[in-house]
Amino acid sequence: MNQSLTNAIRKIAYCLLPLLFYVQAAAQHVVDDRKFPDSLQQVLKTSEKLKDKLDAIFLLSDFYSTRDTTKALDYARQGIMLSHQDEYLTAIAHFYLAGVYFEFDINHSQQEYLYAEKLLSKFSQREALIFRSKAWSNYGALEQRLDKPREFLDILINKVLPLVQQAGDSTRMALSYHNIGLVLLNLNEYERSLEYFSRAIAIMETSREMYADLADVYVMSARATILSSKPKQALPFLKNARKILEPNPDSYFWPLYYSVEAAYYRSTRLYVLAHQSVEKGMALAEEMNNVFDKRALLYEQFSVYKEEKNYIAAKNSLLQGLDMEGKLPLSKNKKQLLFDLAETEKLSGNTDAAYSWLTQYVALSDSINAQRTKTDIAVMEARFRTAEKEKQILSLEHDKKYRQFQVLLLLAIVVVLSLIVAISVMRLQYRKKIADRRETGYQAELKRIEKEKQLSNYTALMEGQEQERRRMARDLHDGLGCRLSAIKLGLSRIPVANSPQEFPLQQVIDQLDASIRELRWISRNMMPESLLTLGLQEALKDLCSSVMSPQLRLVYNAYNIDPALPLSTQTMIYRMIQEIITNAVKHANATTILLQCSQEEYSFFITIEDNGRGFDTNSHQSDGIGLKNIRNRVDYFHGNLHIESSPEGTIINIELHVA
Repeated sequence: MNQSLTNAIRKIAYCLLPLLFYVQAAAQHVVDDRKFPDSLQQVLKTSEKLKDKLDAIFLLSDFYSTRDTTKALDYARQGIMLSHQDEYLTAIAHFYLAGVYFEFDINHSQQEYLYAEKLLSKFSQREALIFRSKAWSNYGALEQRLDKPREFLDILINKVLPLVQQAGDSTRMALSYHNIGLVLLNLNEYERSLEYFSRAIAIMETSREMYADLADVYVMSARATILSSKPKQALPFLKNARKILEPNPDSYFWPLYYSVEAAYYRSTRLYVLAHQSVEKGMALAEEMNNVFDKRALLYEQFSVYKEEKNYIAAKNSLLQGLDMEGKLPLSKNKKQLLFDLAETEKLSGNTDAAYSWLTQYVALSDSINAQRTKTDIAVMEARFRTAEKEKQILSLEHDKKYRQFQVLLLLAIVVVLSLIVAISVMRLQYRKKIADRRETGYQAELKRIEKEKQLSNYTALMEGQEQERRRMARDLHDGLGCRLSAIKLGLSRIPVANSPQEFPLQQVIDQLDASIRELRWISRNMMPESLLTLGLQEALKDLCSSVMSPQLRLVYNAYNIDPALPLSTQTMIYRMIQEIITNAVKHANATTILLQCSQEEYSFFITIEDNGRGFDTNSHQSDGIGLKNIRNRVDYFHGNLHIESSPEGTIINIELHVA
């Protein structure tokens, strides 16, 4: 892999969190006796009390919520139908309905939890306080699924713990500590998470009943010690968890346990045992249709393969996990998978594939930031609207005499909101204008850079051509010209008196002499000696003299031409004028040409008039190579070119900046 890609991956690696390990809210599940649905069915059939029937229905709905969604929904809806005349029981029914949607419809589940909490807030009994704490805890757990761990932590501390303390429920207190530890674990606060797990364990171990959640706390404590680079301290936690779970082989905590057990074996380099734990966990997760634990097990499988340097198998595990991300909303997980795919391809030597995955990672990071901003704005707006509505309702309930005042206040709010909307629209329009201006400026800057690039390329080309012309002129004049002159001198020394070969020999000498003159003319045309020795003004005078003939009259005037102009500048001006005169003679059949050159400080002016037949300046066909070369040279000097042409002749005015 090239060095730049390697550095990019290393740089990003420092910014990544470990793959988020999602665990659903412990508050929703208390004991493992829910595996006995037959006894609950018997209660439902034999009980005559509505409260007992509803309790059985709610527990059945909760039991099937992680096993059979259809049955869970049926029981939850039965509970809502039977409890519709009792507001408190209706609240409990909506709480359990939220628990059913918990696994597959986050938005619906959160709405049901909020509705249940709103109904329960009217009751002060201990059971209502406990259900409210459960509702908030599960709502926060769904925030965690939406990649909002800090929001979940805020709910646990400011919503759940006060309700649990008010209810005096030590079990719920332990579960709340457990959930706080989980959030801190996902935020990489391993030592702090262990503190809260220890608090939860201290409460649960003194309880008279054995809770499956205690096994969960042990497992997560083991995970925290492994992530803290202390894998040996994880073994006692895992043993305690296994001791609790072994009597219940159907517990939904087993896939999580096997995932952490695999991480322990991987950390202690027992890779065979790690693979066995992953396989056991995968089989149970598949049976329970638990996509979250299955994805976590796949990631652990990848980690084992990676440490074994089996990069092909590691890549396959990552691809399976990435395929499951469509069902899971944790964007950080997908970012981590994309990054790990790039790293794995890098280790495998597949540079192109690594770069492709890294590109997807960067794109996802940008989209997450944008979506987070939109979500925050939407949440603030929703809170604002909710608060305003609640204030209006409370005001109407407390004092009906102020209805007219409330209407006026509502109208004022509407006016204010309308003003806000109008101001927002105006700001959006202003920002759009600014963005359009920036875009226009950006496009102009792009054109300027492109033009400068073209001019730079053209300059290099012109300089190369001039250097090559000087070299060829020198070679022709100093090399081939000298040789031809020597041959002529040698031929002229051959005695030819009274020789019949005199005429042919003289003819050869004359032809050779003509060739020498033509060679010198070519050499001078490629790089005029007068330009190198006498400067631009004399070189142009020499050019005009060489072009003049009985059929062509050329008038040349020059004013204030600075002899100190750089040779490259003089050469390019000479070539422009040479090209224009050649075009006037060759294409326009001109018989009279007027050339005038002048200079004022850093501005150089050229005017050329001829009486030729002219050409159509608007036709693309007239813009041949010669005229294109002239335009390019004018652009090089940031100058201006103006052409007026008619059948009576052509006038060309050029202004160059020769600073």
